[in-house]
Amino acid sequence: MAILEMGLFKFLKQSVCVAVMVVGALNFSESAVYVHFDQTPLAWSRFSTALFRYSIERPDGSNACRNNSCSIYCELDGQRLRPCHIDTIVLKNLTANHEHNFLLNVTTCNGDKNSSAYSWFIDTIPPTAIISSEQNYTSAEKITIDITFSEACTGHCAVIVDGPAHVQASSLSIIKPDIKYSLLLVLSLKRIYGRVVVRMADDFCKDRAGNNFTRSNASTTIIHFDRRPVLVDLWSSVPSYKLTINGVPRTVFATNIREQLELYLDFSIPVINSTEQILTALDVNSGSLIPVHERTLGNRRFLFSLKNIASETEIITVKLQAGLLIGRTGTPVSPVASLTFLYDCKKPGVGLSTSSHNVTKESYIDVIVEFTKPVFGFEASMIKVNGGRLIRQV
Repeated sequence: MAILEMGLFKFLKQSVCVAVMVVGALNFSESAVYVHFDQTPLAWSRFSTALFRYSIERPDGSNACRNNSCSIYCELDGQRLRPCHIDTIVLKNLTANHEHNFLLNVTTCNGDKNSSAYSWFIDTIPPTAIISSEQNYTSAEKITIDITFSEACTGHCAVIVDGPAHVQASSLSIIKPDIKYSLLLVLSLKRIYGRVVVRMADDFCKDRAGNNFTRSNASTTIIHFDRRPVLVDLWSSVPSYKLTINGVPRTVFATNIREQLELYLDFSIPVINSTEQILTALDVNSGSLIPVHERTLGNRRFLFSLKNIASETEIITVKLQAGLLIGRTGTPVSPVASLTFLYDCKKPGVGLSTSSHNVTKESYIDVIVEFTKPVFGFEASMIKVNGGRLIRQV
């Protein structure tokens, strides 16, 4: 596990956003009484309770409301508050994630008036961040990781890497100050394939209201790297038959059933190509391939049906231009051998002959069964004999 610490990526500057605050007289004439806020909530606060302490003085600094001789009017968010004490007020159960405005009006027994107002924002939403990459599957040595904060967050940022990789600290760049950054993740060349988990630490910084950073599901990303070749299996549903030709065992693919003329491509990993692009990479010497839209197992299997074959008997050859296809790691698909099979829907002719005369005294007669083309599955039991019986098939 590797941890990258940057003094808030030292690039994160504390962002102090001061809410609108007006302290002092609201009129433009010189007043004989002044209202001072001695204690207020922070301009950005995470607390739903606010304490205000204030003093009401004359220009010489004396108490203008001695012996509770003033009339004081308080207002919160446009609503009058009762009671409103002479020097302190505590506001509770305030609406979170909302701006609030407190207004204080004072009238002395002599009729002198003045007002002061204060605005602040209650923010209880903790900052978080999204870690993302355009290459969650790759065969490269280095990839770019983006970190996007929900808001400015001040502290020492920790990016944690689990797996055969590390962050190149010098690669840190600012995309949007205080919000978005990018860096390079270096994937180990000692491993051919593997998985790397990149995540943010918890509680490493605070927002301007003092909320601690909280990691979310989006604060973690998983990178898969795979430098193995991308393989493809090109096959069909045409049945195979074992034959011995001139003493050499052979496997022959042949069918006379159109429904069996289906072509499959199974890839070792998902590919980024569409069905239409794969169809373009396929060459067939007779007929046309039609996509069969079924489940692709995450773009690992593709199915095509062969239609419109020109003749009743045809040797079909299918070739794949594998170089046109790319695995999701960015590696081209490795070459694959072409596929050849026999399609023959024309019935073979058959003839019977013997080396004996039509009239013979021989007890054993050789019968020759001759087909006009190779057949599969022929057995002696398929021959019916009247006036005798078959001894054996040679």
